[in-house]
Parts: sequence; C-alpha cells; structure tokens
Amino acid sequence: MRASLIVHLQGGPEQALRCFQSLAGLPDEPEHEVIVVDDASTGLEELLSRLEGDVSIVSLERRAGFAASVNRALEEAAGENVVMLRGAPEVASGFLAPLLAELDADGVAGAASVTAGAAEAHLVAAHAFAVPAQALRVAGGVPTAPDHLAIAALCTVLDGRTVAAAGSAVVAPGTRIGAARRAPGEDPELTVVIPTLDAASERVRACVSAVQRCTEAPHEIVLVDNGAPPQGFSAPVNSGIRAARGRYVVVMNDDVEVLPGWWQPLRTTLDAGASVVFPLTIDGAMRGDFAAWCFAMPRATVEEFSVAPGDFFDPQLVVWYQDTDLLTRLRAAGRPPELVRESQIRHGLSETVASDDPELSAWIREQIARDRVAFLAKHPDAQLQPLA
Repeated sequence: MRASLIVHLQGGPEQALRCFQSLAGLPDEPEHEVIVVDDASTGLEELLSRLEGDVSIVSLERRAGFAASVNRALEEAAGENVVMLRGAPEVASGFLAPLLAELDADGVAGAASVTAGAAEAHLVAAHAFAVPAQALRVAGGVPTAPDHLAIAALCTVLDGRTVAAAGSAVVAPGTRIGAARRAPGEDPELTVVIPTLDAASERVRACVSAVQRCTEAPHEIVLVDNGAPPQGFSAPVNSGIRAARGRYVVVMNDDVEVLPGWWQPLRTTLDAGASVVFPLTIDGAMRGDFAAWCFAMPRATVEEFSVAPGDFFDPQLVVWYQDTDLLTRLRAAGRPPELVRESQIRHGLSETVASDDPELSAWIREQIARDRVAFLAKHPDAQLQPLA
C-alpha cells in the first residue's frame, strides 16, 4: 500500500464532513488507507459511526494534539508513506499522486501540498504533509510541538530535503463560509462570557469552537482577553456580563469544552425557577455544590445578585473565591446553584490559572492569598480549606 492518510480531528462536524467527502472522491490509485484520529472531539459521534468499516478510527479519551495523534495512528499505519492531514482540510481529487511522486526523488524526506489561495506560504504551514513511514518511525515520530508548529518541528528531524508539491492542492479548514448562527437581526437568547489570558491560544479556540458547534440557540460569545496585564477573574467576567445582550448568561472558563445538547437542559431548569445552574463535568474532577467553571443564569439573577451596579462578582476578590462568595450569598437566599446532570461538559481543571510564566504564576499565588483574606473578612464564619 502506497500511503496511509492520517486525519486529525478535534471537532467541527461540518469541516470533518467536507474532509471525508473529499477523501471519498480520491481515485483508487495510488492505493491508500485512511486512519481517523478522534482527538477527544465533541459532536462527531454520529458522523464517525457512519465511517465505521470504511476507515480505521483511533479514539483518544484525552485531547493530545496533532503530533501525539499522528504518532498514535502511526502504530496502525500499513502504508509505505504517511500523509498527515492537519485540521481536516478538503483535498483535491488528484492531490495524492503528485505528493507521493515528490517522495520518490533522491534526497527528499518530506513533501507538502499547496494550500489553495496561499500558494506562496512556506511549506511548514501546509495542511497536508507526506513522509516515508519508515523515516518517520526512525525519527521517533512527530516531535511534540503546538499543532501549528508540528510540521515545522518534524522538518528539523527528517534526514533530507522537504519540498512543496505544486500539483497537490488542498483547501484549508475553516475557509468555507458557514451559515449564520441566528437569523439576521434576531437578538441572542444566550450570551457566553469567556475570560482568558490569551485569546489566540489553542485552548481558547477549542472552547469557542465547541460553543459554536454545540449551541443551537441564537447566541453570542463575549471573549475578554485580560492578559496585558492580567486582571484576575472578577474584572473580565464583570465586563463581559455588562456587554451581554442575551436573556441568559453563561460564564465559562477558557478550558471548558461543552458537549452536544448542553444548553437546552440548563435553560429548562432556569425557566423552572432556578437562579443559577451548572452542568455535569465528565472525564475529570467535579464539584457537586457549585462547579463554577461553567454556570448559567437568567438576567434576573444578574440583577439581583450583583454586588454593585455593573459588578456581578465582588471586585475585591480578584482571582479566587468569587464563586464561593456567590455560592454563600445564594445559599443565604435559600436558592443554591442546581446541578443539571443532563447537561455535560469537559474541563481542564486548573488550566486557566496555570502558567509557565514565573512572574505571572507568583502574582496569581500572592493574589489568591489576598483574596482569601478579603473573603474571610466578608464571611468570617466561613470554613475554607488551607491553601496548598
């Protein structure tokens, strides 16, 4: 078999479907197989079930990224060459033969397809890249690197030249215009507020993509990048809520990934009279009293439980304890948050405040200690766990 085509999926059924449809249109020659790596994606269950028997599917329980996904699929690959499809691009019907032909040339260790509309882009930005399978195994697989740098990292460890295959073309993922999420002029039902320290990070893109993919109700997303300098959690959440136009507001950490059908059960419980609701976190740590990394409330709760006009969370609780403060106030009112098990999410616990930046990490630790003092001054009878 000439090639094993490895498709890395992290979500987005529309894009995945376009990719699979284009792969189905490939001619039988060069002989090839397709291996799909489901990298803990959301919303693809039905689509992947339709592929069973036609392609090999490797499912990962935890998101691993492009490099690790390709390396896992390499264990299953039977082709002489490996073609990696990053981001599930659409391939032209004749893309494979010229790509593999480049690998037959002396001294060539890797070949990249040309991306439609970006013919002048460097080959390390390619969405389809081919290498001999044995050479990839000898190199130890794709080096660990962020998804958009993985091909560049691979080029540094290959023993030979890398070239662009002018006759091989793909369409980059996400370049097709999708349908609007609501009718023109229609007000959003739901506003999702996501505070973050880096709006361009892969974690945030995955969070936003999941919301777009899994939310059928008319909605808007308010993404608040507060990383220069960091302003904690309360300030960006408060500014996001002030900007909200929806009848309901969801506050969500940037390391949350909502799953299909997540919103309707929350809305139903709110319409039945709940003040604050939160979904069930699967495949990770979960709190039954208030898992505040994702919670929803109607506009009436925002108005009633704001600590001051325009400030839903207490601004003096900068990084930590604002959710505990809200929980305490809701309990005092006899209306504690309600867990809605029918609504499910995944959550990368502590990713939001975890940082490799020593200065930022030190600031967060010091601010958490100050927030603890402020919280206990406000609620002197509260019982808190000792700081680690």
